[in-house]
Amino acid sequence: MIDLVVPAELAREIRLKAEMEGVAVETVLEAAWRHYQMLANRRKIKSETVWWNNQPEGERARYKGKYIAVHQQAVVDYDSDRVALHGRIRAKYGRTAVLIIPAEGPRGIRILSPRLESR
Repeated sequence: MIDLVVPAELAREIRLKAEMEGVAVETVLEAAWRHYQMLANRRKIKSETVWWNNQPEGERARYKGKYIAVHQQAVVDYDSDRVALHGRIRAKYGRTAVLIIPAEGPRGIRILSPRLESR
């Protein structure tokens, strides 16, 4: 085990929360860490999306009809097969957040819904 030093007030708050929830302090810390990582991954994906959308049209057109993988503001791989691309990205980057998106940008979502009308 490794010791982690945190301010006393924070340690008290964590212990209190764990006691109130009836769980171990480690459980609270693990949940907090996972939440932090999720938010960091979302920020990264949003940043990568903005970067890609701001690329010149000519650069984006090079990958027309393909899926691209963007990591650290660079296209690191591309493929017309999203599943194959995803497999290579996971093999290379593990659980690191990497944007995989159609080069043209997000595809539109079509929602079909029955509409009830009074007659």
